Amino acid sequence: MSAPSSIGLSLLDRLRGQDGPRVARIRDGIRADLQDLFNTPQRVRGWSEALGALDSSIFNFGIVDLCTANLSTEQQRARVVEEIAATIRQFEPRLSDMQLFAVPNADSADRTLRIRIEAHILIEDEVEPIIFNTVIDPVLNAISLAGGT
Repeated sequence: MSAPSSIGLSLLDRLRGQDGPRVARIRDGIRADLQDLFNTPQRVRGWSEALGALDSSIFNFGIVDLCTANLSTEQQRARVVEEIAATIRQFEPRLSDMQLFAVPNADSADRTLRIRIEAHILIEDEVEPIIFNTVIDPVLNAISLAGGT
């Protein structure tokens, strides 16, 4: 396996010409890109097996529809967290050593899914930790992503 290369800003961020510290801009860019990923519903998969390459293409960008997801048990929550982790690994290559954790709810009736994302990014030959806290409310179909520190 080849050594990871240092990452830079996304194309959109470079075109915007945003100022500010480079590390902060990269972190903000990753957060914005993850926010887009989380707020894009995954397309219904209806293509033939001969078109299997579409599974790893932009046509499959987004996460599973959480409005219909059953999040009432820990096993179901863990399955959704694993699906989200696989999607992030596929579409956000700037994150390495990524781990996702379902954060338990204080109230057992609360169907909100809280996920902590811990990963590393390589910026200017320095490995930087990055952490995001995600709150997914399937009732309101609302997803918030905070952090990037």
